[in-house]
Amino acid sequence: MGNDEPCPIRSGDRDDTDAPDPPGRGSADNDPQRMTSRAQSDIATRIAAGTAWLVAARLAARAIDFLGLLILANLLLPADFGLVAVALTVVQIAEAVFELPVGQVLVRSEMITRDLLDTAFTVGLLRGALLAALMIAAAEPFAILYRDPRLAALLCLLVIAPASRAVVSPAMTHFAKAIDFRRDLLIELVGKGMALGCSIWLALVSRSYWAIAIGTIVNPVTMAAASYAVAPYRPRLSLTRWGEFAHFVGWSTASQLISAINWQIDRLLLGRLVPSAALGAYVLAGDIAAVPEQAFVKPIGRPLIAAFTQLRQDPPRLMAAYLRTVTSVLTVGLPVMLGLSILAQPAVHLALGPKWQSSWPILQWLAVSLIPPLLTAPLGALAVTLGRTDIFLRRNLIELAVTVPSIIAGAYVYGIAGVIATRLGLSLLMALVAAIFVRQLLGASIPRQCAGLWRPVVAAAGLALALFLLRGRLQGLDDLPLALGIIACAAVGLAVYGTILLLSWEWSGRPKGIETLLAGWVTSSWARFRPRV
Repeated sequence: MGNDEPCPIRSGDRDDTDAPDPPGRGSADNDPQRMTSRAQSDIATRIAAGTAWLVAARLAARAIDFLGLLILANLLLPADFGLVAVALTVVQIAEAVFELPVGQVLVRSEMITRDLLDTAFTVGLLRGALLAALMIAAAEPFAILYRDPRLAALLCLLVIAPASRAVVSPAMTHFAKAIDFRRDLLIELVGKGMALGCSIWLALVSRSYWAIAIGTIVNPVTMAAASYAVAPYRPRLSLTRWGEFAHFVGWSTASQLISAINWQIDRLLLGRLVPSAALGAYVLAGDIAAVPEQAFVKPIGRPLIAAFTQLRQDPPRLMAAYLRTVTSVLTVGLPVMLGLSILAQPAVHLALGPKWQSSWPILQWLAVSLIPPLLTAPLGALAVTLGRTDIFLRRNLIELAVTVPSIIAGAYVYGIAGVIATRLGLSLLMALVAAIFVRQLLGASIPRQCAGLWRPVVAAAGLALALFLLRGRLQGLDDLPLALGIIACAAVGLAVYGTILLLSWEWSGRPKGIETLLAGWVTSSWARFRPRV
């Protein structure tokens, strides 16, 4: 295979481009409009299927994470979570400094060649090596700064995680470009399962914070190894195609660094200002609040890049697709985050026990603070599609200018409560800033961006009212009765939400969107289960 020969997709899928026409197909199939329509339909189907696989992968992975979190929370102490959180924060900031969107570069390329894969692997390997060297050198000074010698060994161990993520098989990008994410589901489940088993075993044996650290590194190491099994690639060092990555280096590196500081500065400050147990409660609440976003919102980025790329030359359709995506994300995410906030107290009592009760008010408000970012979740995919990655840096600089002084002031004056209040205000401000960037990219005014959002907002108001009325009935319950009560409350709330959502969609004239899929599901389910006369 030559250097410029494209590497085939090793997915086992048939290539039907040269297959004969099936019987009964006439010359009408050569009509350009019909061919375009079929192509668009095929793309939409592949995008929907790819997104479904990614969401399924994230849901399964987050379910494993959540299970592990519950088990470790009952086996370990809040101070253990706080200690590991401080070390992880430093690792994540350092990882962001060396972050390169290797996968995005490959997906955007017209043709993935061997040279391009070799360059991607080499860039990842160099990134991992530099990161490891930096963290090992900084381990001892950081431990002295935070007055805890245990942090030095933790940092040296935890750096294995980002180093492993840097050398995942670049051939996995073939499947992403084909909008086929089934292999992602496989390797993520394998990695999460291995990490869960190792963490629980070590926690049972040692009752030590090392159980959290070991689980953190086992997952990416296993996933990296599994990626070469499902996407075979023989590593070869080369920087021949470096020019195609260089465009992203400046914007991406600076943007990722600033973004990491924006989202990790609260843990860095609280690690110095509050006891480890209080920090552990804050970290655990933040991890739980982030589960819905990681499960439902994060997975859409990769298929959206592929989808928006197909529409890049058709601005009106690209705008319509973006606005529908925003409405769909809010429709799915809003009831989950709102329900998590309202039912935080009984859920924490049931799942974590009395030693974690200080975390439920934190969870309640952190869940609310993650609602505004839902409004601009697809912005990243849009910016990458249009080659406007400079927007990431501009957005993060604005956030940094506001975040650092406000978080510092809130943390020093009010501690954890001040940080939470600041986070809520910042999420609202940055949602507005992101909407302004969308207006620059697509020409869609802010009122137009918000035009379809009233339906999920009204439905969410009904859900909130139902949950507030039912929540009082959970008082005094424990164990199985409490679990059944939470499930019943959630079921009633979702039923109210879905009913109001469909009624408002009907009243609006049935615009194209996620309600179309929901209405079709309800209709088909009713037809399937209604009594036969």
